Amino acid sequence: MRCSSRACGVGWTAGAPPAAAAATALGPRGALGVIARRRAAAELRRLLPGVGPGMLVMDVGAGAGLRADALLALGARVLALEPDPIEAMRASAALRGRAVVRPVGLAELTPGAVRADAVLCWHVLEHLPDLDLALTAMRDALRPGGTLVLAVPNAGGAEARLLGHRWHGWEPARHRWHLTRRALRNVVTAAGLTEVRVTSAGGWLPAMSLAASLAPGLDPQLARSPVPGLALATALSPVAGLTRLLGVGPQLVAVARRP
Repeated sequence: MRCSSRACGVGWTAGAPPAAAAATALGPRGALGVIARRRAAAELRRLLPGVGPGMLVMDVGAGAGLRADALLALGARVLALEPDPIEAMRASAALRGRAVVRPVGLAELTPGAVRADAVLCWHVLEHLPDLDLALTAMRDALRPGGTLVLAVPNAGGAEARLLGHRWHGWEPARHRWHLTRRALRNVVTAAGLTEVRVTSAGGWLPAMSLAASLAPGLDPQLARSPVPGLALATALSPVAGLTRLLGVGPQLVAVARRP
């Protein structure tokens, strides 16, 4: 890394996580899907105030296409990158030709081939093998003045501190990097991005992490049916909402610009 772990404050999983297929991304349908897309759209409108017709957004690790769909609803053009072939197929089916879906990761992206107005990286950075290379690739995919928005689990949040090894966000089988607010700001700044702002807000169902920590078998991404996990997360939402208000929520969201 460009800055030492002591200076950056970045934690990492000892030994690279084994190669594994991506966890199934949430792609809720029906009324729940409508609610999820509307919440995602409202959040993205707040994080990207200028989002609308003519804006090109590159969605890194698009999963099943939930946020890409929300961006399309706001009028943006979307380039969705999803290296997992099954998830890329789900995204293509959900987006129905309204966005460009490429079954590749950042490493396969030709330098200089994209000049996006914004890059979205939602709970993907913690999985990637090299933080520096990933952030550099995202910076280079932005036009000058473009905006990077990324979200990661908050290793310095209340859940991580109180639940210890039970916290869902550690997920050592898939997560290589564990970032606090200071660490996330440091690595984004080290990649040459400016105006870096980091908060612990965000997420259309903020108690999902807490629910999966307390009842791992109900994790909607892994359970046979997502309904019990979503119900538990809904019941726990007041608790999760309080941690967000106090600035120690389970998720960090960084917004930065390319000079």
